[in-house]
Amino acid sequence: MPWVDESGRHQGFPAAVLADGGEPAPLPDGRTTWWLYNGADGPRATAVRGACGCGWRGERLHRLDFGDDAATEAVGEETGPFADWEWHVDLAEGVVPHEVEQLVATLVDRICDLTESRPYAAARAAARFERAAGSTALLAGRRARGNLMTWEYIGRAFGCGPEEARERFGETLPGLEQGDEGR
Repeated sequence: MPWVDESGRHQGFPAAVLADGGEPAPLPDGRTTWWLYNGADGPRATAVRGACGCGWRGERLHRLDFGDDAATEAVGEETGPFADWEWHVDLAEGVVPHEVEQLVATLVDRICDLTESRPYAAARAAARFERAAGSTALLAGRRARGNLMTWEYIGRAFGCGPEEARERFGETLPGLEQGDEGR
């Protein structure tokens, strides 16, 4: 079963690695699950590496144990193919600092708690949060563009396409040539 990140854009898995460092070809039925390469009906894998459906392959090779799937895949461990894949996702999608994630989660939880006892106060707090989020998003989107990030990359961060990102955050930035704005 593949590992899927929160954006849904990355599906990770442990990829089988042969003794020569290459990955074995898919089996005739198209499957490529690492434990199928046990040498019984084809090549024998000697290790696994973290891999992603987007094409990324980890450089580090990890111990393969045909008798222990959990140890081989190392889900939730600090090292192993899963940890390598998580590093890839963080690098590809951008890491939100843990303390920021916690602050947002705490604020959302607190506003939700308020809806039970003080719904009007909850509505006012939610409105303030919405306004702050909107102005912060505008600043972040424009700053990202000012740092020459592409519209595609900015759109990915905000969960939209490049055209919508350009409409939302676009303003002509000095020093950019007309042709560069479309990236």
